[in-house]
Amino acid sequence: MIKNIIVTDINGNITGTTYPKRAKGLIKSGRAVEVDEQTIRLVASVYTDAFSDDMEEYTMANIIDFKARGFKLVEDCASNKGTRLIVTENEESVECFEIGEGGAATKISRKIDVEKDTDYVFRFAVRSDFVKGEAESLVSIYFDEEGDGYTYPLDREDKNRFKPVICKKTPDGLLRVFELPFNSGDATSATILISVHDMTAWIYPAKEKAAYDELEDIEYDKWRQEEFHQVEKVLGDIGGTLGETLNGIGGFVSEVSGKITKAVSDVIKSATSDSKEEDKKEEEAKEEEAPAAEEEKAEEVKEEAPEEEKKSGIVIEGPEDKAE
Repeated sequence: MIKNIIVTDINGNITGTTYPKRAKGLIKSGRAVEVDEQTIRLVASVYTDAFSDDMEEYTMANIIDFKARGFKLVEDCASNKGTRLIVTENEESVECFEIGEGGAATKISRKIDVEKDTDYVFRFAVRSDFVKGEAESLVSIYFDEEGDGYTYPLDREDKNRFKPVICKKTPDGLLRVFELPFNSGDATSATILISVHDMTAWIYPAKEKAAYDELEDIEYDKWRQEEFHQVEKVLGDIGGTLGETLNGIGGFVSEVSGKITKAVSDVIKSATSDSKEEDKKEEEAKEEEAPAAEEEKAEEVKEEAPEEEKKSGIVIEGPEDKAE
C-alpha cells in the first residue's frame, strides 16, 4: 500500500502523506475532512509523539474512538456491574458506559481488527468520582492473550498513573481524555479491556479538544487534594452538627427526666398526704365511736344481770324489798 493521500493542517499547509485507509479512518472519526480525492485536511491539533521521532507516522496513526455499543461486560468477572446509558453531556445526547456501579469490580472489553505493525491510538473520555482506599482503574490492550500487550494504569489512590491529554474540573467530578498509543506488531486483532475496582466511572467517546476549552483545567493531584479537603470539611460539619444534636438531645432528656422525677415525687407526696388524711379520719371516727360503744355495752350488761341472778337462785334485795 502506498502513502498517496496528502495531509494538510487546518491552515492548508502540507504536513505529510498517509495511506488511503488511514485517511478514511481520520475522516470517519472526525479528525479530518476530505479536500479532494488525493487530499485531506486535519481539524485537530497534532498529537505529541509517544513512540519515536517519526511525528508523521504517529500523527497519522489510526484513531480508535470509544463506542459504548462495541463494549460488553466480561463474563468471567462475577461482580460485574455496568450499564450502557444515553446521557446529556454539554447539551448533547451521548452514549456512555457506566461501570463499577456501587464500587464493584467491573470489566468491559471489545475485540477489534488491526493491521500488522501499525500504530494506533485508543481515544476516550472518562468521568470519575473521588478515588479512595483500594480503588483503581486501568486499560489493557492485548493481542493473543491477556498480558500479551500493553497496560495503562489510570487511577490509584496515591497518584494519576498515566497522564491524560485533557484534565478538566466539572460540577460532576473530574473529566479526562486519554489517548493510549499501541503498535499491533504481528497481530491482526486486539482486545481492549477496561477494568475498575472499588470505584465508579463513566466512559464516553472523546470530543475534539476545543469542545472542552470552557472547562477549568486542573492537575489530577490538585483535584484529589481539593476533593479530600472537601470530604474532611463535610465530615467535620457532620461531626459538629451531630455533637450539637447530641448535646441538644442530652439537655432535652435531662429536662424531661427532671420533670418526670418531679411528677413522680409529687404523686408520691400526694398519695402519702392522702393516706395520712385517711388515717386521721379513721382515728377520729374511732374516738367518736368508742364512748357510744362503752355505753351500749354497759346497758347490755345491766339488762342481762337479773336474768343471771334468777338462774343462780340468789336474790339480792334492794331497798324497796326491805321496806315491805
